[in-house]
Parts: sequence; C-alpha cells; structure tokens
Amino acid sequence: MRGTCAFIGGAPAGARVELDHLGTLWGKRVVGVLGGEGRSAALITTLIDLHRQGRFPFDELVTHFPFGAVGDAMRAAEAGEVIKPVLLMP
Repeated sequence: MRGTCAFIGGAPAGARVELDHLGTLWGKRVVGVLGGEGRSAALITTLIDLHRQGRFPFDELVTHFPFGAVGDAMRAAEAGEVIKPVLLMP
C-alpha cells in the first residue's frame, strides 16, 4: 500500500501529470528529484560499490556514438532506443 514515486529527468515545458487523489492516500508519496538531491558524493560512492559487487552494471545503460553521429544519438534517445547516449570525442 505504501511507496514513493519519484519523477526524475527533464520533461518538456508544460508537461502535466494527472493523479487520482485516492491513489496517493495511505502513505503514498510523489516527489520530484533534481540532480541527486545534493548527495552526489554518497550516491557515487554507493554506485561504485554496487558496481564492484556486480550489482550495478552501468555499462549496460550506456550506448557509445562517434562525435560526428550526435544527431543519431539524439534521435535514439528521443525514440527511447537508448538509455544514456555517450558521444566519443575524436
């Protein structure tokens, strides 16, 4: 019954979310998160520890593109084909 929904990332200007008020009762929370909430050092340390344990395969979240294919990277991100496009500098 309880839980937290966190909105992360950037939505287009004017984006709206509709919620059923009854659905937020009984201990449910909806929050927005911007930039890791200022706990970057602790967050990054935890993520590195999880990666060392084999529990956070961040490399599976990243897709590399040559710098000249910036348009392809943007299109793939917008289409939801990749999670984190990374441009490789020449």
